Amino acid sequence: MKIFNKAVFLDLNGTLVEPVQVNRLDELNIIPGSLESIAKLNNAGYLTPVITVQSRIAKGYFTSEEFYHWFKLFTERAEQQGAYLQGPYLCPHLVREKCKCAKPHTFLFNQAVDKLDIDLYKSYMIGDTPVDVFSAVNFGGRGCMVKTGWGHFRGNIEQVKLIADYIGDNLSDVVRWILEKNKQEL
Repeated sequence: MKIFNKAVFLDLNGTLVEPVQVNRLDELNIIPGSLESIAKLNNAGYLTPVITVQSRIAKGYFTSEEFYHWFKLFTERAEQQGAYLQGPYLCPHLVREKCKCAKPHTFLFNQAVDKLDIDLYKSYMIGDTPVDVFSAVNFGGRGCMVKTGWGHFRGNIEQVKLIADYIGDNLSDVVRWILEKNKQEL
């Protein structure tokens, strides 16, 4: 019988790095505590694939190649702190293009499932927008929202407060909740 992995899918901009929208990739800064939180998830047996919409690629601010290079450097820095990320699973399209890979569609999540043997029903999605939480609903997992990035806008919290499994101040807060919940379910 095949064993499937549990995962915590992570949004990138606004969840792991800020600011949310950038004109250049070198403007991105890691949100304090993010890498330590990813390491805690990894140590608890969770894969941590990154699912990201980078519409700035379609707008011409940077190329897909430049983004992948930046992400490689980001993951190398994360690994120095014991944090291992998978991906990125990337949507480079404009929101108005209505592509099949943008969240809350499950296309990118299914790519990760196929590559990493993930059990979606034992998995979480953490992000800073309602769309991130809706993604978890669509793939049958648990959706959590952080109040960093776009998450600090009250309207975003109002949209998800009835369906989000947890709304936390930041990634560290949500990871603490997931790990506590994981202990309770064992």
